[in-house]
Amino acid sequence: MALLDRFRSLPVTKHPDPDVRLAHVESLTIDEREQLASFAREDESPKVRRAAVGKLMDPSVLALVNRDDADGGVRAQAASMLRDIALEAFEETGESDSLAAVSALSDPKILSQIAKAATRASVAERALDRVDDPRSRGSIARHAVLESIRAAACASLTDREELIAVALNSGFKDTAVAAVDRLTDRADLAHVAERSNNKNAVKRARVVVREMDDQAARSAAAAVPPLPDPEEAPQAAELIDDVRPLDAAPLADDFAPEAGRGSDAEAEADITRQDAERVAAEQALAHVAASDQASKEVERRRERLVELVVEIESAVADEDLRSARRRHAFAQREWRDLTAKEPPAEALVERFAAADSRLTVRDHEAKEADRRARREALAHVNELLDRVEALASNDDASSKAAERGLRDVRGALGHVPPLPSKQDYDDVMRRLKAAQAALTPKLQALREIEGWQRWANVGIQEQLCEKMEALTSEENPEEVAHRIRDLQQQWRQAADVPRAQSDALWQRFKKAHDDVWARCEAHFAAEAATRDENLKKKIALCDRVEALGDSTRWIQTADEIKTLQAEWKTIGPVPRGQEKAVWERFRAACDRFFSRRHDDLAKRKLAWTENFAKKEALCVQVEALVDSTDWDPAAAEIKRLQAEWKTIGPVKKSRSEIVWQRFRAACDRFFARYAQRHEIARGERVAAREAICAEVEAAAASAPASDESATPESAADLLARVRTLRARWQQEIAARGVEPSRAAELDRRFAAAFEQLRAARPEVFSGTDLDPEANRQRMEAIVGRVEKLAASLRGSSGDDAVLSPTTRLAAMLKEALASNTIGGKVDESSRVRAAQEDVRQAQASWSRIGHVPEAVRRTLSDRFQRACRLIAEAGQAAGAGGPGPGAATGTGRPGGAGRPSGSGRPSGAGGSVRS
Repeated sequence: MALLDRFRSLPVTKHPDPDVRLAHVESLTIDEREQLASFAREDESPKVRRAAVGKLMDPSVLALVNRDDADGGVRAQAASMLRDIALEAFEETGESDSLAAVSALSDPKILSQIAKAATRASVAERALDRVDDPRSRGSIARHAVLESIRAAACASLTDREELIAVALNSGFKDTAVAAVDRLTDRADLAHVAERSNNKNAVKRARVVVREMDDQAARSAAAAVPPLPDPEEAPQAAELIDDVRPLDAAPLADDFAPEAGRGSDAEAEADITRQDAERVAAEQALAHVAASDQASKEVERRRERLVELVVEIESAVADEDLRSARRRHAFAQREWRDLTAKEPPAEALVERFAAADSRLTVRDHEAKEADRRARREALAHVNELLDRVEALASNDDASSKAAERGLRDVRGALGHVPPLPSKQDYDDVMRRLKAAQAALTPKLQALREIEGWQRWANVGIQEQLCEKMEALTSEENPEEVAHRIRDLQQQWRQAADVPRAQSDALWQRFKKAHDDVWARCEAHFAAEAATRDENLKKKIALCDRVEALGDSTRWIQTADEIKTLQAEWKTIGPVPRGQEKAVWERFRAACDRFFSRRHDDLAKRKLAWTENFAKKEALCVQVEALVDSTDWDPAAAEIKRLQAEWKTIGPVKKSRSEIVWQRFRAACDRFFARYAQRHEIARGERVAAREAICAEVEAAAASAPASDESATPESAADLLARVRTLRARWQQEIAARGVEPSRAAELDRRFAAAFEQLRAARPEVFSGTDLDPEANRQRMEAIVGRVEKLAASLRGSSGDDAVLSPTTRLAAMLKEALASNTIGGKVDESSRVRAAQEDVRQAQASWSRIGHVPEAVRRTLSDRFQRACRLIAEAGQAAGAGGPGPGAATGTGRPGGAGRPSGSGRPSGAGGSVRS
C-alpha cells in the first residue's frame, strides 16, 4: 500500500481498510437493506459482515448467511437475528417476516426458544411443528407462553419420562394436569404426587392414585373365597375359632337345633349352623383385614414422613431456588396433613425444622441478591438514559454517536431488565421512549448535515491540493516534511466527499505529494545516518558508564560520569523508537553508581557521626580537667585521652577542625597551667595568708574601743575566732613556698593586726594562751631555766650559790640518775646530754607560747638563743653531740617570739615563716 492510500476517498464498499467499511456499516440505517445485504454476503471481513447482519431485517438474506457463511460468528449472528425477527423483537417485524424467519431456522434449540417465547400463535405453532426432539417438545410443554402451544406439545408427547417431567416441573396448571391424566402407572402417579412442583398436578395425581387404590380394594373384596367342604369343616371351624370375633359365639347358640327333632330338623340345623359359621368367618376375616390395613396405613404414614424430610432436604439443596420453593411448599403441606393425625418422631421434627431454616436463609439471601440486581439494573439503565439524554441535547454530537445511542435505546426497550418497582419500570419506559423520540429526528438532521459537509469538503480538498502543489518551490526539507504532515492531517479531516469527486481529488493530491516527497527522501536518509551515528556514540557512552559502575573512587568517578553526562547532552537524536531504550540504559548505569555512592556516603556519615560524638566526649573530659590542681594525675589522664583521640576515625570535614581546635585548646590550657604550677601554688599560698590577715584586720576594725560594749558571749566568740585564724595561720606558715620578703611582710601585717585586736579587746585574751603578759612570764621562766643550765655546764660557783637548796638537790639527783650512781661523781658527757634534752624540751615549750610584745619578745628571744648556743657549744666541747647551734634557731624556736631563718625580722604572734 502506498504512503497515502489510507487517505484516498475510495467507495466505501471497496475501501481496503475494514475499519472504514465497518464505520460505514454502523452509519447505515436498518432501512438500507440492499447495502446491508451486500455487506453481509460479499464483504471479506467477518467483523464487517457481522455488523451488517446485526442491522439486516431481511429473513431470506439472513437465511442464506446462516446457511452459507464461512465464519461461525457471522452464522451465529444471523441465527440470532432470525430468532429476534421471529419473536418480533423489532417494531418493523410483521407476521410474514416472523414466519419466514422460523422457516429459515433449523437449530432445534432456537426453534424451541421461539416456540416457548413467541406471543403470536402462528409463529409458535410453526416453530413447534419444526421441532422433533421429544426433550425439546417436553420443554415447550413446560415453559411455552401460549396455552395452546403447551397443550399441543403435551398432547404430542409419547415418551413416559417426558410426561413425568412435565407433570413434575411445569408451572402451568393445564399442562401439568394434562400430563398427569396421561399417566397410567400407579408408581409414576405416586411419584408425581410426592415430588411435583405444581400443586394442581399433586392434587390430581393423589385423586387418581386414590381411585386406583379404591378400585383395587373393590376388586379384592369381590373375590370372596368359596365355602369349605364338609370334610374340611373341622379345619374351617378351627380357623373360624381363631379369627371369630367375640360376639360370634351367641350367634351360633341362637341357631342351635332343638333336642328331639328328627333327622330333617337336624339337617336343617346343620345347614343353619354352617351358614352362621361362614358369616362369622367372613366377619373375622374382614376384621383382620381392617386391622392389617390400619397397621399398614400407619407404617406408610411414618415412611412418608421420612420421605418428606428427605424430600425437603433435597429441595433445599436444589440449585433452582424457584423449584426448591415449590417442592418445599408441597412437602410442607403434606407434612402438616400427616402430622395432624399422629405426631412424628423428635428427630424427624428437628431435621424438618433445620431444612426449613436453611431454605428460609437461602430464600432471604436470594431475595436480597434479587433486590441488589434490580438496583444495579436500574442504575445501569439510568446511566444509559443519562448518556443518551445528554446526547439528545448536545448540539455538537456526531451522527455515529447519535446512531449508537439510538441503537442502545432500542435494545433497552426490547429487553428491559427486572427493576425494583413498577414505578421504576414506568419511569424507565417513559424516558426510553422520550429519548428515542428525541434521537430519531436528531439523527436524521445530523445525516443531512453530514451530506452538506461532504459537498463543502470538496472545496477544502481542492485547496489542499493547491497547497501541496505549491510545496514544490520550498527548499527546506524539514519545513516541507512539516507542511506535508499538516496537509495530511487536514486531508483526513475533510476526507468525506461525494463519490463522484473523491477519486480525482485524491489522485491530484497524491501526485503532488509524491513529487514533493521525493525531494525529502535524500534529506531523511542523511538524517537517518546521522541518527545511527548518534546511537553508536550513546551506546559507547553507556558502555563507559557501565564500566565505572563498580568503582569505589567516589569523587574521581563521579566527576568522570558527570563529564560523560555533559557529553551525552551534546549528542543529537537517535533513530525513532530507540530513544527510550538507550536513554534508560545510560540512566540506569549512572543511577547504579550514584546509588552505591549514596549508600557508601550514608554509611560514612553514620561513622562520622559516631566519631564526632566520641571526640566531643573526649573534649568534655579534657575540659573538666583544665582547672584541676591535682597536676600529675590530671596530666596523665589528659595524655591518655590524647592517645585515645588518635584511635578515633575521621569526622565530617566541616566539623573536624572545630572539634580538633576545641580539644587542642583544652589540652593547651591545662599544660600551660601545668608549666606554671609552682607560681600558681605560691600565689594560692600568698592569697590564703592575705585572706587570714584580712579577716584579722576586719575583726580588729570591728572590735569596740571600750570594754563596756563587750559581752561574755561576744568575747568567747571572738576568742574562738582568733584561735581559729591563728591555727590557720600556723598551717599556712608550715607550708613552704612563699618568697622570704613576701613572707616577712605578711608576718608583720598579721602581727600588727593581732596587736591592734588585742589592744582593742584586752579582756578577751587575759589569762588565755593569747595573753601577752602570761606569755612573757612563761618565756622568762624558760629563758631563766636554760641560762641556769648553761651556767651549770660552765661550772660557775656563783651561780650554784644563787640556787636554792631544793634546786641544788634536784640538780644533784638528776646528775646521779644520769650517771646511774648514787653519791658518785657525774660524768661530764652525761650532764651535757641531759642539758641538751632539757634544751629540746624548752624549745618545744617555747614554740607553743603565744603572742608577746615585739620588744619584749626580741630581748627574751636573744637571751634564749644565746643560752641554747652555749649549751650546744658545751656539748661539742664534751664530745656529746646533740643539737648544735642550728637547734636553737630551727623548728624549736618559739612560735610567738621566734625569727624567720636568715631574715632577722620578727615572725609576729603566730610562729615562723617557711620559704
